[in-house]
Amino acid sequence: MSPPRRTRRTDQDTFTRTGPEAVTYDLSVRDQATIRVPVGSAWTSGPHWHDSHTEFLQVLAGRARVTLSGRIFCVGPADGAVTVPRGLVHEWRRADRKEEGYLGVAEQDQDTGADTEEEEEEEELVVREWTEPRDGAKEMFFRNLNGIILDATAGGGAWSDDALVTLELWNLFWRADNYPVTLGAGWVGGLATRAAMGVAVAMGWVLGRRGVYGEYGER
Repeated sequence: MSPPRRTRRTDQDTFTRTGPEAVTYDLSVRDQATIRVPVGSAWTSGPHWHDSHTEFLQVLAGRARVTLSGRIFCVGPADGAVTVPRGLVHEWRRADRKEEGYLGVAEQDQDTGADTEEEEEEEELVVREWTEPRDGAKEMFFRNLNGIILDATAGGGAWSDDALVTLELWNLFWRADNYPVTLGAGWVGGLATRAAMGVAVAMGWVLGRRGVYGEYGER
């Protein structure tokens, strides 16, 4: 099977994916990503953890629903950065207006709770992500993630239905210290994720699908 054609994206800093899980990644600042999730999008980071990076999430606009080691809370721009220690499972997405704590901690202190005839319109969720150490892994991950998905969907197909694309993504996850949860967040789930990742890396080596490519910005 011949390798897929890859679009050179080394000079591209903004990546937009459309559809039900619409999202835009801005990688114009090195070692950080600004992620925009429009109103109505079902996009989620998916539950995952990092072995060797501490991650930071800062909401710049809108409201995010964050799950951190089983604890769920909503975060707004006034709440500052959320620290995600190494090894802790976490996930974030748009917060639903009806969710408890939607306003965020700081905004709740100022909220009177009074009903108004016109509710504040929902706005785009904008989150800045970065990690420590700042070693380029974040940028490398998002450049290759978007490159793989955008090239796979260029023909109109569903990337999630392509086993080879999934294989690419698992190889990328391994190289970028990004471990998706498979069978829960406990030690059994952790072992399952590592086992699946080991199989994916071995298969990727055999099939030439390594998840990181110079065409997308292997930096």
